[in-house]
Amino acid sequence: MRNVAKRPPFDAEALLREYEKTRNPVLRDQIVEAYLYIAAIIARRFSGRGVDYDDLYQVASLALFKALERYDPDRGVKFVSFVTPTMVGEVKNYFRDRSRLIRLPRRGGELLKDLEAAREELGFALRRQPTADELADRLGVSVEDVLEALEMRGAAAPVSLDTLPSEDDESAPLSAYLGVEEGGYGEFERSDELERAMEQLDQRQKEIIRLRFFENRGQREVAEKIGISQMTVSRAERKALEILRQLLSKGE
Repeated sequence: MRNVAKRPPFDAEALLREYEKTRNPVLRDQIVEAYLYIAAIIARRFSGRGVDYDDLYQVASLALFKALERYDPDRGVKFVSFVTPTMVGEVKNYFRDRSRLIRLPRRGGELLKDLEAAREELGFALRRQPTADELADRLGVSVEDVLEALEMRGAAAPVSLDTLPSEDDESAPLSAYLGVEEGGYGEFERSDELERAMEQLDQRQKEIIRLRFFENRGQREVAEKIGISQMTVSRAERKALEILRQLLSKGE
């Protein structure tokens, strides 16, 4: 079961308050796991620009972990509104940092080789992409070493963070299909509004949207998983997106 597809539990705010008091690592892991779907959305939003989705997912996941440690529920700001801009900022910083040419030292090359093997092994065992923390634990190195190795993976020319893919591109983010302005990105995911809108979809529509936009799967893969034709997936997706567009536009 993919953790990135999970939505926050109903008592998420209660868990956040309890964690703020106790710093219980079990609660921390539950909260991070519940909100990993945001990392998946952000990674999808910025993928296809010279950086792998998996790398962006790990950067966003680490930012989620760090943001949780700074979150104060007594300030009256919802957790999603607090962490999403932080995660987006970390991903943008990652792009800017790797836009410089980096010479890969020998140790970095060896670590990167081990990192790729560990990611494949953990991905198979966990049935999802491992986080930077999990990779660090497997390799016996720090999270910073893992992120540094990912940055060294290859030097890339500067990319524009404001260029959206065309709407007929399967890599386009959900916001592009819904016609919602990015506005700091956290505002679009407007988590409460989106969740309420999603509740108006039927079960198949929910499943298709979840697989397509929260698990980063193509229409053909979704069709095979559900056991229907790709044409049926395409039609159901278009109908679901139209419903979401109408509902979200009413809420503006």
